[in-house]
Amino acid sequence: MTTAAAQAALDDAVRAVADATLRARELPPDERARLVAGIDAAVARLTTARASVLVAQRDSGAWRAHGDPSFEAWRARTSRTGARAAATEVRRGDALASMPAVRDAVDDGRVTVEHVDVVARTAAGASAPVRAALASPEGQAELLAMAGRVDAGRFAKAAALWAAALDRAALERGHQVQRGRRFLHLAETPDGTRISGQLDAVTGHRVRLALEAMAGKPPADDDRTPEQRRADALASLADVALGVTSADGVPVGPRATVSFVMREETWAALREEQRAAGEAGTAPASGPVTGARLENAPPATYDGVALPPSELARLLCDCELTRVVIDADGQPLDLGRTRRQYTAGQRRAVTVRDAGCFWPGCGTPTRWCEVHHLVWWDRDGGETDVVDGALACSFHHHELHRLDLAVTRYTVPGAACGPGESRTRYVVATPGGRVLADGRPEDDVGGRVGAAMRAWVPGKGAVDAAGADSAAQERARCERVAC
Repeated sequence: MTTAAAQAALDDAVRAVADATLRARELPPDERARLVAGIDAAVARLTTARASVLVAQRDSGAWRAHGDPSFEAWRARTSRTGARAAATEVRRGDALASMPAVRDAVDDGRVTVEHVDVVARTAAGASAPVRAALASPEGQAELLAMAGRVDAGRFAKAAALWAAALDRAALERGHQVQRGRRFLHLAETPDGTRISGQLDAVTGHRVRLALEAMAGKPPADDDRTPEQRRADALASLADVALGVTSADGVPVGPRATVSFVMREETWAALREEQRAAGEAGTAPASGPVTGARLENAPPATYDGVALPPSELARLLCDCELTRVVIDADGQPLDLGRTRRQYTAGQRRAVTVRDAGCFWPGCGTPTRWCEVHHLVWWDRDGGETDVVDGALACSFHHHELHRLDLAVTRYTVPGAACGPGESRTRYVVATPGGRVLADGRPEDDVGGRVGAAMRAWVPGKGAVDAAGADSAAQERARCERVAC
């Protein structure tokens, strides 16, 4: 087939797909999903084809006749995509041209173009040992195995760890170069203080974590830009370092916490409704547990605003519960405290084990996660234990309680994990058994691998799935990490 004929066939195929998408809203969901997957596969193949043509065009030198200072500049001008996109395309083309196994994996749909970009960035700044590994079939196979297990975001971290393991001296040299370039400028101007600077990656990450900790999650009515929130967080860090005091010099101390208030009868009604629904197997598939008992109990409140049952269940999963005895006149008589929050050591253990939100494919970093009691503390009598805890982002934590989902924890073989990957995986299912997310990796024949450790069944609690010692072994392992 000639080039012109191939171009005409491509145009016809694209028009046919475009015509099919015009009635996308009329298609059944499964057919739409297949159409999206087909388009993704076609885009990936076209991307590899374009990369080959771009590399050939660059190597020919014909682009020099147009007065552009570099091939990337020629590509940016002719494609109108900009310098950054053009540089990415050229870097991607070099990676695909030098690593045939990676190109084949994209064409076969085993990895995405975004995974290729990670490989390309790794190759662009690689030391000699890393370049040698990338040029070898064994090194490419190892990278592709990692790419097939995780999304592009996690693959970037895994690839960086892989490269660092191959040449730790280069890792240290790069860090020292970054350290040598660090600086911080503060310029007093009529418009205020202007700050600019450069930090090494390790210090920069610590600063980012500190700013995020000070800024917290913005409320719905927070109209500040992200830049303004970071500026305010930096000011808060300065207040902490200097010691916040009142106008007369008296230390202010820790800021007040915001609590929700729940009456004893509401607590009892919620537990009864949840226990009854769990025992009867009638937990709703699309909403929180409700019933006559809760309807007759006063609602829990948060700053005077009524809390819906699903939010109440989520908050009860990871909070400090305080008992307050009130007399007939509404005056506090006695206060007691029950420890049910995870300790710092327990949270560290759970964090090391789960390495982010436990929901398969979520990828939310650990610093944005909450510790969820897999065996619900309030309904099922779950314990505040590393075995019972799992990291969950706010959204998936809410979904667990809203849909009353069943969770099974698995341990996968070390050979099925790449550098920095957690061996702990989870499977999430509805009370009826329909799997919503399966985090276990696939073996060579497409089956899921991993030994079940424990299963959490709504309303019933934990069920040992790998022998009576599994929970005790995991508890001991996590406690060692926490120390």
